[in-house]
Amino acid sequence: MNAAQPFPELSWSWTRNQTFLNCKRWYFHAYYSSWGGWRRKASNLSRHAYRLKRLVTLDQLFGISVHNQIHRMIDVSQKMTVEAFNASVQKALNKAYWESIHKKEQWYEHPSDFNMLHEMYYNGELPEHKIEEYRERMTVIANHLLSSQTFMDIFDGKGKRIKLITYERFRLFEMEGVKAWVVLDLVFQDLESGKFVVVDFKTGKPSSSDRVQLLLYALFLKEAFNLPTLDQMELRNEYLAQGKYTSFTPRQTDLEYVQSLIQTSVKEMKAYLRVPEQNVPLEMERFEQTKNRAICRRCAFQELCDIG
Repeated sequence: MNAAQPFPELSWSWTRNQTFLNCKRWYFHAYYSSWGGWRRKASNLSRHAYRLKRLVTLDQLFGISVHNQIHRMIDVSQKMTVEAFNASVQKALNKAYWESIHKKEQWYEHPSDFNMLHEMYYNGELPEHKIEEYRERMTVIANHLLSSQTFMDIFDGKGKRIKLITYERFRLFEMEGVKAWVVLDLVFQDLESGKFVVVDFKTGKPSSSDRVQLLLYALFLKEAFNLPTLDQMELRNEYLAQGKYTSFTPRQTDLEYVQSLIQTSVKEMKAYLRVPEQNVPLEMERFEQTKNRAICRRCAFQELCDIG
């Protein structure tokens, strides 16, 4: 990117779409005002927004830590014990909590090098009942993960020939000149049936959007592997907190729906650009603030807004 183009090209992702729908001002700070905030000559707003963008909620960190243990087990082809799983997740949470208290000044100067919990930054503490809740969730999720259908397929297949394709990597496909990014938890292939299984591990409650996310992955997979038929795919959500999973085979109408969703979303995002060719946004004031206070409380950029 040259100096005349202050922002990267417009791209699309599920996270970006959800942020856009939640609050246009949140979207502005996440993808525009924070851009370049790591640079020495960045504006005060850019540095401030970039710092806030690095905040992580306890729930986000918990999910990241669980996923890290899942990939660790897959990498070494060996299950962990519940105790080892809990210890690793707890260690990550403890580190973030300690840094949020003792490394605040260092985080302020180098926000990408240290953890800062959203709850600690805005509230100054973590309620004891919240800490206990996550301790209990660890054991529940560990037990459900180790007995999940996906782990039975991978580790206890009883001779089933499995080929791991990919996991937790940014993947890219293009729609009408716009790059769309997906993050795949896990894809494996049953070499006997030839079927590709796409797995999304969830540590929270089931959501109506979970199916749509899987369809995005199917759209990528169909293109990446040039699959002639959708019958070669199984899309699976593993709900680790509940100890259940759901799966389905996508239909052509499903993929057409998600393609339309992306196209509509990109069109709406472009309406907030002053120079579409260079992804230059309109003025900050043109990005409306949500009136939903529940969304405000989750937003990392709430201190940049003047809503009381």
